[in-house]
This record gives sequence, structure tokens and C-alpha cells, in this order.
Amino acid sequence: MEIVARLAAEDTLAEIYRLQAEGATATTGSVAGRRQIRPATATSMFKRLARDGLVIYREYGGVSLTDAGRKVALAVLRRHRLVERFLTDLLGMSWEEVDTFADQMEHALPEAVVDALERVLGNPFTCPHGYPIPDKDGRLVQSPVRRLADLRPGEDAAVARVDEHLPGLLPYLESLGVVPGTSVRVVAVNHVDETVTLEVAAATHVVGPRIARAVLVTRSPNN
Repeated sequence: MEIVARLAAEDTLAEIYRLQAEGATATTGSVAGRRQIRPATATSMFKRLARDGLVIYREYGGVSLTDAGRKVALAVLRRHRLVERFLTDLLGMSWEEVDTFADQMEHALPEAVVDALERVLGNPFTCPHGYPIPDKDGRLVQSPVRRLADLRPGEDAAVARVDEHLPGLLPYLESLGVVPGTSVRVVAVNHVDETVTLEVAAATHVVGPRIARAVLVTRSPNN
């Protein structure tokens, strides 16, 4: 039972980190929704993590990581994202299915295996969805990003990362060729329905506002 509790605690810390990295407040509802658990279960976990010095919990005010909690969260994310990269790069699995398998595998890997994975993969900086992979010391390289929805007509950009939690998004983006590293140009923005017209590899596509907000890009040096 103690092992199960430890794994649940690690998953919760990682989810808090993800939410904070997205600029969102980690609340009982948001963490429970991401982890697909009851809000009461999330609240109990917050209180336990606070007792262990891993989070600062304010009732009705959300939760934030302490330095110790951030260290644990980054270690979990390192394992998770390296496993995702291993599954896509070496096993040829699709990027929409690796998140689930990484959740199942990440806690079982000893640190020596994680280090070996990193070496075999060539020390990758990002997971298949474009999120940075922390190094062994918890450092990660992050470039400034913007939402695709915030670009203006005529701007060029490169896809940096995409929301891996939005159902159905990944296969749809792959069908358009909108994956991390791809160059895109905003052709037009409809300010009535907030759709964005994109040019990708000489093809033109129109995406809705929800998708345009779920794709993060880096600006082209030509802009």
C-alpha cells in the first residue's frame, strides 16, 4: 500500500508542475481532472504532500510546489518524457499512445536505466510532444513560446509543443503535418469565429480557436 501511495504522490507532484508550467493554478479540481480521481482524493493528497514538505497547500487557494516537491516532480517528468521518446524513436510507436504507456512504465525504471535511455537516445531536449526533458540535475532548456492563436497574419513560426491532453488533437495535427519542428505561416485570422488559416508545407488548413490555443510556437527569426 505504501508503494501505491508513493506513486500516487509522485504523479500528483508531476501534474502540479505541468499545470504551473502552463501558467494555470493547480487546484483540487484541475489536478483531480488531469489524474481522473475524485476531488476529495486530491485534497487528501495535497494535505499529505504538505505534511511532507513537498507542497504549500491553501484551502480554496490551490497548491504550489516547494523546492523539494519540484525536485521530485522534475525527476518524474524526466523518466516520463524519456520513456515517451524511447517508445516513439526506437519502437516506432505513435505519439498519441505513448503518454499512457509512459505513465505505466515511468515508476518501474531504476535511475541507471533512465540514464542509459538518455545516452542511447542521444540526450534529447524534448519529448515527442515538444515538452522539455529535465536533465539528471533537474535543469531543462526552455525557449520562449507563444500560442498559435496569438500570431498575426503573415507571421512565420515553428511548432514547439502541443497539448498532449486534448482528446483527439494529436492524430488530427499529425494529419495536417503540424508537429514539433514544423514551420507554419499564418495566412489569415478570422476575428469573428477566431479560426486561423495556416500554410503548412505548401498546403492550407483552417483550424479552430481551441486548436490554435493548444499549439505553442516559437517565432521565426525572419519576423
